[in-house]
Order: sequence, then structure tokens, then C-alpha cells
Amino acid sequence: MEVHLHPHLTRMWAPVGQQPEIPCPGKNQKKIVYGAVNYRTGKLTYTLSQSKCGAEFILFLTTLLAGYMGKRFVVVCDNGRFHTTKAVKTFLQQHRDKITIFWLPPYCPSLNLIERLWGHVKRTFLANVLYRSLADLVKAFQHGVRHLNRKQSHVAFLYTDMQRTHCIARLSRQLAA
Repeated sequence: MEVHLHPHLTRMWAPVGQQPEIPCPGKNQKKIVYGAVNYRTGKLTYTLSQSKCGAEFILFLTTLLAGYMGKRFVVVCDNGRFHTTKAVKTFLQQHRDKITIFWLPPYCPSLNLIERLWGHVKRTFLANVLYRSLADLVKAFQHGVRHLNRKQSHVAFLYTDMQRTHCIARLSRQLAA
């Protein structure tokens, strides 16, 4: 996911006949967010970076390894170019006893349940605000994630029980294979 200094616009309340105006900075800046949500607990783990590249994705995977030390886990990935670099493939091969990748079909972001969470974060914590700096935007994003992680049960509304059960079952079958 990307968070941009240009405001994320969404619908909002305004008196009839009064169009809300959201100012925009002259130059856009952004941060890249690599993230994973634990489908069972709702806990969100993320890293922030300057770019989408294999090295940054490996740093994110290293964060997951540290957070789930001693446990085997599955990461759901689309086929982004940075997911399939030689360095990433080598890293995944070296950690195949801990990390399994569940590859989604290309151009199907709707199949990745974390996309719903990113949309919720943008609509709820980042929308319709011009932040003074990229650092302020990052603070707002981090506040939103802390809020969601404190109330992990609230993340569950993004995934129906049937969707969670289906995803966990599919991932379990893949691990067993």
C-alpha cells in the first residue's frame, strides 16, 4: 500500500450547498507500506519504506520472522515485481521451513483480504486531511494501526467468518501439500 501526502478523498458530510474544500500540497510525497494481518487474531504487522523493491520486501519478511519467531506462517502475495526478485526468491528458499507464500493470481487485489484493511485505514484515519509533512502523515497512519491493534476484534468486521474460515482452510491445505 502507498500513503500519499496528497489527501485521500472520500465522501464526507457538509451542509447543503456548501462544497467542502481540501487543500493539496504542490508536490506529492509517499511512503510504501508492507503489511500483513493475522487472519486469526486480527493483528497487523507492517514496515514503512521509501520504495517498492525486493530488498524492502525482505526487510518486511524479516520483521515477520522476528514477530512470529519459532512459528511457521503463510504470507499471501500478489505477483508484484518486487515479490519475485532473485534476492526474494533466494531469501524465501533459505526460510522455506518458516515461510510459505500463497500466490494470488495476477491483477486480483480483491482476493487479498488485507486490501480491505488498507481501504479502512485510509477512509478512517487518513481521509480528507492535508498533513503538513510526510512525517505527520506517517504518525497518523501509525496511530490508526495502533488503534486497530488495540482493538483487534474490530478488524474482524473486514472479514466475515466464512471468508476467514475459507482462507485459513485453503492456506492449511497448501501447508499440508
